[in-house]
Amino acid sequence: MAGEQRPTNQQPEMQPSGCMPFVLRLFWMAFGNIALLLCAAFVAKGTAPVVTNVVFFGVAIALIVVRYIDIAWFKGDTAEGKPATFADWRRYALKLTVVAVALWALARTAASHEWM
Repeated sequence: MAGEQRPTNQQPEMQPSGCMPFVLRLFWMAFGNIALLLCAAFVAKGTAPVVTNVVFFGVAIALIVVRYIDIAWFKGDTAEGKPATFADWRRYALKLTVVAVALWALARTAASHEWM
């Protein structure tokens, strides 16, 4: 018939449910950053340098990956509550990389001079 519409195969986007989006945001906004600072303190103490360096950079990489997952699969928001884009993720990844490398360098300097 002339005015009849055919059903489409497109599925409506599903909104993420459960606590996973909250947990991901809590990790990249708070707990992951706290973990990164604690790892930097252990790097600065100079005990088990290989292990602490690996854990430090593992946490930094985890922060970037979790932020990506938050945006890609859970329609994450920015810290200001606006919908996040992959441009936001790229800026976050770049800033976090710069800060993590600077923090690691400071911690290694502290370890070599035995400041802690």
